[in-house]
Amino acid sequence: MTTVSAIYARKQIEHAVQIPDKDRLFDIIGLTPETVRDPSVMVSVADYYDLLEAIAESEFPDLQFHMKTCRSMCCDEFGVFGLAFKSAPTLRHGFQRIWRYIRLHNRVASFSADQDGDRFCWSMQAPYVDRLGSFLSNEAAMATTLTLCRETTSNDLQPRHVQFVHEREGSIDALVAHFGCVPEFGAQSDALHFDIEQVDQPCTIGDAGIWSFLIEHLDQALAKEEVCEQPFETQVIEEIAKLLSGGVPQLSEVSKTMGLGGRTFQRRLNERGKSFQALVDEARQKLAQQLISASTYSFSEIAFLTGFSEQSAFSRAFKRWSGQTPKAYRLELQAGTSAGLTPD
Repeated sequence: MTTVSAIYARKQIEHAVQIPDKDRLFDIIGLTPETVRDPSVMVSVADYYDLLEAIAESEFPDLQFHMKTCRSMCCDEFGVFGLAFKSAPTLRHGFQRIWRYIRLHNRVASFSADQDGDRFCWSMQAPYVDRLGSFLSNEAAMATTLTLCRETTSNDLQPRHVQFVHEREGSIDALVAHFGCVPEFGAQSDALHFDIEQVDQPCTIGDAGIWSFLIEHLDQALAKEEVCEQPFETQVIEEIAKLLSGGVPQLSEVSKTMGLGGRTFQRRLNERGKSFQALVDEARQKLAQQLISASTYSFSEIAFLTGFSEQSAFSRAFKRWSGQTPKAYRLELQAGTSAGLTPD
């Protein structure tokens, strides 16, 4: 699932000065002014592009908001990731290690850092999406990187060259002012190019000890995320199962427990070709099988815990799922256990 941290959406909305009524902007991303403040909350990239395009429409052709957003960024807003970048001994240290951890707050693109002759290149790789929201997002990614670099070194830091894959309509004055040079459009990659001496200068508050400590912390966070990350539909099924004892939950109830707006929640299901009702059915089936095989609950109790008001309705649904009645299913499991077999 391609997502970005809500921190980006929140900051873009803050700088949408031509749109006094921000409610519709929050509706676009399916969040509220409260939930958007949590940087761990993720926004789907499609919703983020919609947001950028809505704000851009209010300013076109002289787009300013996304560069204002990038100038307002600071390392501390990115938690341990930002603190690690700020404490790196040099920019080269920061670039060569930090690219691995960007996925903790940006799952749209991947990044790499390489030396090419007398240049050091920080580049971004992302699927090409032919829409303004994607173009603005890519520009903002490079601009935010430069802002964080300036915080760690000097406000005077200027890249030697800036390039983007896309072509763009409208004024680029805000980009020129931020980067300190005219970006190249229609390039082979999105990238910032620095002189070698720029990336090898010590960071103003770089500290090797703190840097090592924070990098270890990021390694642990990344490993934990890779282990715990589940497909969206699996997460939905688990949330439904938690709510079934109170009856079959509504889509709005499940989306709220997952910190998503109903519109965003439905879009993510559509992207996977899943219907909410099908996931409800799957959640009930899995929970019923688990309770029958791993508990001594009566069938009437299991019917209640899986959201059925009557045991007869539960029995019919269970036979549809497994081809057996709940009683036959439990007896078969017990027979297999007695024979020393482990149920699937």
